[in-house]
Amino acid sequence: MARDELDIRAAARLTGRSTETVRRWVWSGRLRARKLGKRLFVLRSDVEALAGSQQTKPLSLTEWRASASKILRRSAAGKSASDLVLADRRERSGELDARR
Repeated sequence: MARDELDIRAAARLTGRSTETVRRWVWSGRLRARKLGKRLFVLRSDVEALAGSQQTKPLSLTEWRASASKILRRSAAGKSASDLVLADRRERSGELDARR
């Protein structure tokens, strides 16, 4: 293992995320990794870059309520929960980009 490489546990500690989240980043292609035996290793610089791009200001309760109300008003009755979650994520993504 190179000095600037981290295993999944170390990457999770560095980002304050769970090991499962870091693994999802790897399997989804958002984070490059190499496999050595049964272990995955990632570059510290890649982890720091991804973690930095993930940091956003959390919504206040008032902001979340307004966002959720707007989504519920726009959504048609009978949509699945996954449709509502996806709509919420799209909405938040746009609002967070505007606040940066």
